[in-house]
Amino acid sequence: MCTDSALGAPDFHAPSAHASATHPRAQPTPRPRTEFAPGVRTNSTSGAPSTSSPGPQTDVTPGMHLESVAGVYDFTVRRGIVLATGSRPRTLPGLAPDGRRVVTSDDALFAPGLPASGLVLGGGAIGVEYASFHRSMGAEVTLVEAADRIVPLEDAEVSRHLTRGLKKRGIDVQTGARLLDAEVLESGVRARVRTARGETRTVAAERLLVAVGRAPVTEGLGLQAAGLTTDERGFVVPADWKRLETAVPGMHVVGDLLPPPSLGLAHASFAEGLLVAETLAGLAPAPVDYAAVPRVTYSSPQTAAVGLSETEARARGREVEVSTMPLTAVAKGMVHGQGGMVKVVAEAGGQVLGVHLVGPHVSEMIAESQLIVGWDAEPADVARHVHAHPTLSEAVGEVFLTLAGRGLHQQ
Repeated sequence: MCTDSALGAPDFHAPSAHASATHPRAQPTPRPRTEFAPGVRTNSTSGAPSTSSPGPQTDVTPGMHLESVAGVYDFTVRRGIVLATGSRPRTLPGLAPDGRRVVTSDDALFAPGLPASGLVLGGGAIGVEYASFHRSMGAEVTLVEAADRIVPLEDAEVSRHLTRGLKKRGIDVQTGARLLDAEVLESGVRARVRTARGETRTVAAERLLVAVGRAPVTEGLGLQAAGLTTDERGFVVPADWKRLETAVPGMHVVGDLLPPPSLGLAHASFAEGLLVAETLAGLAPAPVDYAAVPRVTYSSPQTAAVGLSETEARARGREVEVSTMPLTAVAKGMVHGQGGMVKVVAEAGGQVLGVHLVGPHVSEMIAESQLIVGWDAEPADVARHVHAHPTLSEAVGEVFLTLAGRGLHQQ
């Protein structure tokens, strides 16, 4: 995909990409459309008619370009190439999706009807969301995850509370398990699963959903011919993360093509696209702060988190203080009756490192914590602010009160 600065808007004497967004710019002097004959372009310096051929520009080489609007004026644009080809679902050897009985997360959006039973392979966010949705639609669901817990990239306590909530809804959650084989039948799928206890179970389901991650789409793009390479996982690694620019000047990459610390989440990709657009427009945007980007699992119950987990913080040598509180400790949590909790990880005597939520509607509660982590706030900074009653966010406020030594219902 090629892009012009400001989607083709005039950018007179545009500053370099490293210049401040407040860099003074010369203002255009528009010329009336009737000044010259139709199809004759003006010269940007003298205003005289240009003798070059009119029509759209076809040069897509990155860099500064002179563009013309027939009968109006010439102007300068900064053009770049943005790689944003997304990702595709990963599959398992010997288990080819057919779009009907064996489906990927993409296929499941268009598969005919809803199954009465489902086997979901993969307990990451996508697998959990599909398992939760199908259970809400009345299906009997088995969720199989090879790791020792579901959503393994999140805090361990988040995983425990989520597992408890899914099981309470009747979902059979099998962690530390793996698929041995599967047979596709006319009526569905019959699979053998090795459980964490070493037992072999046979699971029959009308549909098997493979949710074992996604892979970047780079085939057929001609990356090598353009001077680009990918890492061993197929990601395009930027040479400059602050601008998301590759080793080829003027060529940028966003979204699922990026390796970690990019998160492969829609809202993170939006931010990456905005960063590149503003860079090409001659502004100097701040780089994406991936540590402050929220992560949400849209299941029932939901999970939402931002920043470091307790394990990650300790692995980085941080001395941490941790406080948790069940959502049922506040009135609104009791009304919902779905369990859940708030967990805050803070540096001992210092800033908040991570906030982790499980429960109903927590996706709507994470924005506050995003600001707390992103602005390096300390628990005492947050404890000064009063949370509305009755709300689930009262539990968030209570946890920060506790960390600040002012706990009301817990110490």
